[in-house]
Amino acid sequence: MRSCFQTRKAGLRMRPACLWSLVILLVLGPAALAQKSKDARVINSILGVSIGNTLEETRAKLTPLGTGGGRDTRDGGRKEAWTLKDTDYATLAFKTDRKVKVVWVSAFARPGKEVPFSRFGDLSKAARAADSQVIWNVGTPQGGYRLVAKGANGKASVVYLLSLTLPEMQ
Repeated sequence: MRSCFQTRKAGLRMRPACLWSLVILLVLGPAALAQKSKDARVINSILGVSIGNTLEETRAKLTPLGTGGGRDTRDGGRKEAWTLKDTDYATLAFKTDRKVKVVWVSAFARPGKEVPFSRFGDLSKAARAADSQVIWNVGTPQGGYRLVAKGANGKASVVYLLSLTLPEMQ
């Protein structure tokens, strides 16, 4: 493996390829470290609810599956929790930002219906994979998302989708 630094009479000098990598990392931040979505083979929704969906889209997907309600948040968004029927998940909760776009989703599996981690994505592409938790960071044109599945014995009892897009300054 080549070093990013060259030794010259005038001192150390960074190789151009390494310099560009550093610039990209500083400019793009966490999204630069995210996996490419086409390579990651990772789900991007839970029961059809995705990061960036509108409140109306999310309710339309969940209404046939159960009942829910929520409250407005101080930041201008909304949090809702849904009790589901006839799915592998007992409950699903989500939060929207002030633009009424989903920024996180969490779902809890019914006892006995825990989901194998491999059903969420390619485990070899995960940023972290263990028997009790797996994490994928997926880059998208909108900024990306993190998928976290937690449980025992490689099966998820809870799943989270979290936006990696930084909120706009107010």
